Amino acid sequence: MENNEYVNHYIEIMTGTLTDAVLRNISLQANAKVTELVLENQARVIEELRGTVEQHNVGSNEQVDNLKNDISNLEKTILDLRNELSTVNNLKNEYESVKHQAQHVDTFRNELAKERDEHQKTKEGFEREKTQISSDYEKQIAELNEKIEYLQLTPAKRKKVDEAKALSLGGSTIDVTTLVDATIKDGGSF
Repeated sequence: MENNEYVNHYIEIMTGTLTDAVLRNISLQANAKVTELVLENQARVIEELRGTVEQHNVGSNEQVDNLKNDISNLEKTILDLRNELSTVNNLKNEYESVKHQAQHVDTFRNELAKERDEHQKTKEGFEREKTQISSDYEKQIAELNEKIEYLQLTPAKRKKVDEAKALSLGGSTIDVTTLVDATIKDGGSF
């Protein structure tokens, strides 16, 4: 019972964790695509700014400094987006690992169900065997009780029982108690 509860809680927690990981993975993948678009736009802007810097090399130092700052900021943004993309990839790998673990849990659950079925079949087999053994013992006890009654009879009564058995048709047995009762009714033997 405790193992069943453990497996149920384990599966429930695993399902919650997988749901969280899937939602996080979807969100991070969407962020990754947006980040890639931003990176492409930023790279294009950087190239345009570099072209502008080269064209206006003679321009004022202030404009050049502003452009350099813009380029520096854009490169920093690119670096941050690359770090975020790396984090997204790490989370994707973690998601795959959790998915693999969930498959192991499913396999474990299926094996556990098979073992329960096998246990039930074995238990039913033992019950049938126990019933058969009990029936065999009851037959042996009845036979032994009959022999005890026969042995408790006087020799004369035994002789009558043996003669009645010899006369019986088809080899069927005669109950000793009916013969004893019949002997008592006729007055007994001396």
